[in-house]
Amino acid sequence: MSDNATTTTGPWGPYRDHVEGGLAHCADYLGRLQRSLAGEIAPDRHYFTTKAAALRDASVGLLGRARDVQRWLGSCDAGEGIDADGEDAPSPAERAGRRAGALAALATEMADALAWATLAIDAGDDGPEVADALLDAARRLGELARGAASLAAEVTALAAGRPR
Repeated sequence: MSDNATTTTGPWGPYRDHVEGGLAHCADYLGRLQRSLAGEIAPDRHYFTTKAAALRDASVGLLGRARDVQRWLGSCDAGEGIDADGEDAPSPAERAGRRAGALAALATEMADALAWATLAIDAGDDGPEVADALLDAARRLGELARGAASLAAEVTALAAGRPR
């Protein structure tokens, strides 16, 4: 990649808006889930399950967008060199893409657990396993929120040409 392309489009190149849009969708659904779980908005299970599924879908979309960036970077040979083990070191954008993938996997696991808990509650089961699943989902929502905030800061720094 030429220096001119790097300075005019930033490290995310033409995919910056594409990735930011996907991250915004995830953050929106995550916020809705957190507010619902806290009882601030629509505290019913069906709303929560619907938004958890939407978060899962949005995170899968974000992963696809991150992979778009990786393909673009690979096509223009925008790697960062060699790491201490002599392997190709991932670029900051590739590292962000990997983190987005990990967040997507966590969101999928959380959405699946919430779907199970919702079905169990609807079937009349309110035992300790269901309570544990809901508490685990709340913990994972916190992890997702922290991870999404950190990734958003990383993407913003990359977009501004200041990789972290």
